[in-house]
Amino acid sequence: MRLVSLFVRVVLVMLACGCGGGGGPGNTSSSDGAGGSGGSTGSGPQNPEPSPPTRGGTMTFTNVGAPGWWPRRIDREAGDPACTYKDGNDTWGGHCCMKEQHTTSETLAPFDEEMTLIMKALRLKQLAVYQPGEDPSSWSLVSSWDAQSGHGKNLVVTNGQMTSADFTGDLTKKDCVNYFMQETPFACGDGKDYYCPNDPGINHLGWKGSKLIVFRASMTFDDAGVEKCDGGGQGHPGPWVAFVASELIRDGGRKWNGLCNCYSKTGTVGDGCGEINVFEVVMDNNPYSNREFMSTGVRSFQAGHVGGNVCGEGCDRDAFADDVEVVDACTKKAYTTGPEIAVGGDSDGCPVWRRPVGDRYFMILLDEKQRQIQVAVMHPDNVPAAAAAMLPSLPGGLSRTTIDALLSMRLPE
Repeated sequence: MRLVSLFVRVVLVMLACGCGGGGGPGNTSSSDGAGGSGGSTGSGPQNPEPSPPTRGGTMTFTNVGAPGWWPRRIDREAGDPACTYKDGNDTWGGHCCMKEQHTTSETLAPFDEEMTLIMKALRLKQLAVYQPGEDPSSWSLVSSWDAQSGHGKNLVVTNGQMTSADFTGDLTKKDCVNYFMQETPFACGDGKDYYCPNDPGINHLGWKGSKLIVFRASMTFDDAGVEKCDGGGQGHPGPWVAFVASELIRDGGRKWNGLCNCYSKTGTVGDGCGEINVFEVVMDNNPYSNREFMSTGVRSFQAGHVGGNVCGEGCDRDAFADDVEVVDACTKKAYTTGPEIAVGGDSDGCPVWRRPVGDRYFMILLDEKQRQIQVAVMHPDNVPAAAAAMLPSLPGGLSRTTIDALLSMRLPE
C-alpha cells in the first residue's frame, strides 16, 4: 500500500471515531521555569492532520566535535598567498580563493558555528528555535513562527529572490529550497577573510553554539501536485530538512557552488564545514530510493559521512506496525529502543525513519555540554514525558533539566 492511500484510510478512521488531531491551542505560559524572554509561539497549529498515535523515535549522535579544519572561501585576487587551499576556478568559471580554516574546539565542532535551516516539500505548522543565554541553566525561545499568524519572530525565510518574515508554511506546491535564518543581517566585512556573496537574501545570521530546532509539520501530500521551482512542469517531491553551516550557503551559489565551497575537502565525502540532512526522503529514481522512508546523516571534517542510511527498493513500510517510526534498514526490523550512532565509532544498526502519515513534531538538538546531536520524531497525541515541558506549548523558555531530558530520550522506550 502506498503512503497516499494509507493516509486516506487513516483520515477516514479518525473521522469515524471523532478522534482529536493534535494538541489544540498552545499553552501561553512563558516557560517551564527557565525564565525565557521570548514569549511563546502562540496558538496551536493551523489545519492539524490527524493520524493514529505512534511510539515516536530518536537517533542519538554522540561524541560530536573535534579539532580540525575545513576549506573556507575568501575574496582575494589570484596569486594571493592567503589562498592556501585553492587558487583556481569556481563552478561557473569565476575565481576561487580558499584557505584552511582551523578550529581547536572539541564541543560540537564544526556544528558550534553558525548554522542555517533548509526545508522543502512539507507543510509547516509551527517552528521554534531555542538557545542558551548567559545563564547556561536556561534556554530561551530566540526565533519562532506559526501558521495561524503566518509571521516569524526573529525569523526570515528566503525563497528565490524573496525574503520575508511572512509565509504560508505550505512548501509542497513547488520544489523550491527555503532558507530559514535570523532576522539580523550578517556583517559581511570586506570579504578578505570570509567570502560574502552579493545575495542579500542569504546574508542573515544563522544560529551559533548550542541550539534546539523543533517544528510541527506534515509530509503527506500528492507528489503529482509539486511543480518545479520555476513552474516548468513536474517538480521533485522529496521532503528535505537540512541544518547546514551558514558559511556553506554563502558560497556564491546558495550551497551549490561545489568547486568553491566548504562542504568537502575530499571529493564529495562531505568532510568539511558541516551539513546535517536531518530528514531526507531519497527519491532519485535509483535502487536507493524509497518515498516511504527518511534518512538522517551527519557530515563534517570529524569523520566524513556518518549515518545517512537508506531503505531502498527492498523496504516496505507495511512490513512494520503502524506505531513504528524508526527501523533498521539492514535487518528490516523495528527498533525497540532509540539507536545511538557514535561519530567516529559504532552504530546501532542502520537506522532510518518511516515517512510519517499526518502531523509530527520533528526535533534536532545540538548540545555543546554533552557533545550530542539528538534527532527525534514525536506524535502530537503521544508526547513523551521528557518532552512534556516543551510540547505542545512551545514556551518562551526551557530549563537545562528539560534539555538533559530531551537528550536522554531513546524512543521508542
